[in-house]
Amino acid sequence: MKAGFFETDITPPLGTDRPACARKLKTEAYSDPLKVRACVLESDDGKKAALIGIDTTDTGEEFRRKIDEFFPDMEIIFSASHTHYSGCLRDKFPGIETADEVIRSIVIDHSVAHDPAYYDYGLRQTVTAVKEAEKRMVEADFSFGTGKVENLIFNRRIKMKNGDCMTHPGKGNPDSITYAGPVDEDTGVMGVWKKGTEELLGFVFNFSCHACINLTGITSDYPGVAIETVRKVYGEDCGAVFLSGASGDVTQIDNMSLKKDTGKPAAIKLGRAIGGEIVKVLATADRGEVKTLKGTRESIKVNFRLPHPEFLPEAYEMMKNFDVKNNTHHIAKYYVIEDQLAKKNPDRKIVLQTLQIGPLVIGSSPGEIFTQYGLDYKKSSPFPFTWYSSLSSGFLGYVPTPDCFDLASGGYEAETAFFGAETGTNIVASLVKQLKDFVPEDVPQGEMVKPSNAVWGYNFNKKKK
Repeated sequence: MKAGFFETDITPPLGTDRPACARKLKTEAYSDPLKVRACVLESDDGKKAALIGIDTTDTGEEFRRKIDEFFPDMEIIFSASHTHYSGCLRDKFPGIETADEVIRSIVIDHSVAHDPAYYDYGLRQTVTAVKEAEKRMVEADFSFGTGKVENLIFNRRIKMKNGDCMTHPGKGNPDSITYAGPVDEDTGVMGVWKKGTEELLGFVFNFSCHACINLTGITSDYPGVAIETVRKVYGEDCGAVFLSGASGDVTQIDNMSLKKDTGKPAAIKLGRAIGGEIVKVLATADRGEVKTLKGTRESIKVNFRLPHPEFLPEAYEMMKNFDVKNNTHHIAKYYVIEDQLAKKNPDRKIVLQTLQIGPLVIGSSPGEIFTQYGLDYKKSSPFPFTWYSSLSSGFLGYVPTPDCFDLASGGYEAETAFFGAETGTNIVASLVKQLKDFVPEDVPQGEMVKPSNAVWGYNFNKKKK
């Protein structure tokens, strides 16, 4: 198999919209550059695949479709890092040109808006990254492994004394009992080495945590720190791709602790810990040939979770005098936008993908899917290495577990979810079903030697008396 890496810059100028929360925010400072990072693979039978990691909060469905159109002969796994300080690569809101004044106002003036210039730039830079990675393909060996980053990520949903669950109820809140969901501390690592040498061409890694730590300016956040950490060991020229795991309810913030865990130092701490695990895996995992490169995809229908019809008129009324400081107005804005999207595309479908690279299988979906779903998928897989890659395209939003849609088990993720409680269960079921078409390849074992009974000459036996 051949492999190649390349990365391009997509750092936006200051003053552009940044999709970090329900409110309209602008980029006001700079911390470190944003990148599109690509790895292109080609098997001996001519099959090609691309793994693409992009430093943005999320992208639009049309953005992803255009990438697929540029490379019709490739299986593409695409993942946004979900950094909360990036430019906006979301598609234009459907029908915005002919929408009434109220809808135009909440979409353009009070929400993160489509940016045609930056969108086109991001698209061209993504295409460039893949094309240049393809040009740089050489014969490669592969290694696979799993690191573990312990006690640095936490489920942000907390069980409260009154029986409710709250998202970020406040650090050290006396009414907090414990975490309401799991975390996945595994760091999946695939090393790609120039065949027969010690040269690391690049690596791909998978980890499940929100990239919303370093909010001091435009940043690739902890994934960028992890990449730079590995490059300090293996060289600045080695390629890298980050695939964001199932992390819709997981951050570095420990709500059960008073320890400060936000800001650039916290991003560096987590990034270096992940980078250290990647280095350890790359240093110790056996490497060898990989032959199997196979992918498939399926479209499934998802059902909009429409707000109660009695509340919609009230939500639309709020939009006429929108108060940017009122959280209720921002929740109502979600309901109005959801209603508009449902009317424009009532039969909404999403694309689910599976890609096999030898002993590794990657399941991919859109949206901020909760960590429990990623764990469920991994548990159902027969592969030695299984990754879940999220945020593949489209504004699917949060995909909470069904229990979150119960008021007492909620949090704002369920409150603002665009799609029904069954969405995540159906996604995982479809991806697990796809696994039946794939057969795991053996893990590379490195160079082997023949058995021997030649005892070292320094050994000797004392005769017993």
